[in-house]
Amino acid sequence: MELVVSDLEDIIKVTEALSSITRINIMRLVSEGEKSITELSEELHMTKGNVSSQVALLESSGLVEIRYTEGNKGLKKLVKAKYTKIVISLTHNNSLEET
Repeated sequence: MELVVSDLEDIIKVTEALSSITRINIMRLVSEGEKSITELSEELHMTKGNVSSQVALLESSGLVEIRYTEGNKGLKKLVKAKYTKIVISLTHNNSLEET
């Protein structure tokens, strides 16, 4: 699915969410299919806590979906990309105000 962003506020929100190599790598991994926090932490060689924090930022910006399922030790958090392609359009009427 494709996300086209043209509103200034949305451009800022998306670019801030993707301003981290870690978050971009997470997006790439979850765009291939749903992944657990454990799978992401193993593939990225990061702690589960750090991955979970990065995923929370992506979720708050609307770029990923989270669902919970039963795991071996309780609930397991699964992450899935909402979009596999993100386009930023700079031709919208909203513009930056000069100061």
